[in-house]
Amino acid sequence: MTGRGHRFTGIGAGFMAAAIARMAKAPEMIELIAAVVALLSTTMPDWIEIPFYRGGQRVGSLITHRTLTHWPPLWFALIAWGVHDGTVLGAIAIGSAVGSLVHILGDAPNPMGIPWILPHKRLRIGQKGLWKSGKYEVPLILGFAVTGFGLWYLAGGKSLIH
Repeated sequence: MTGRGHRFTGIGAGFMAAAIARMAKAPEMIELIAAVVALLSTTMPDWIEIPFYRGGQRVGSLITHRTLTHWPPLWFALIAWGVHDGTVLGAIAIGSAVGSLVHILGDAPNPMGIPWILPHKRLRIGQKGLWKSGKYEVPLILGFAVTGFGLWYLAGGKSLIH
């Protein structure tokens, strides 16, 4: 997925983070903070690698691309901690982790693969991945948005729109 695609998936990520906070019985302010942070965090796994640029081109990073920053167990653990914490810091943890997981799911079909089990061992779907980055972005963005809204609605979000 391209950077623009990752940014647009933030809509769905925001609803997903809000649904998690709502299911955890967090106050509405915590739900809102988690949602906004998720909306803004869908590119986070790439920029926390601390990339190096030369002439406007990415030439490397401090953390190897698609290793620890793209490792789902790390982000699931952060969600669990954020739910347990229940404070504003917990909301930030939930939001950043959900945004990051949505990013990872957007990258999953690509040939490069994702480190699903071990942080330094990427696995791809199929022999060559399902498709190259940027392909099917609009359906993926819409899928994340509909799924996120649906989860939020089922978690009781409908009370805010009635």
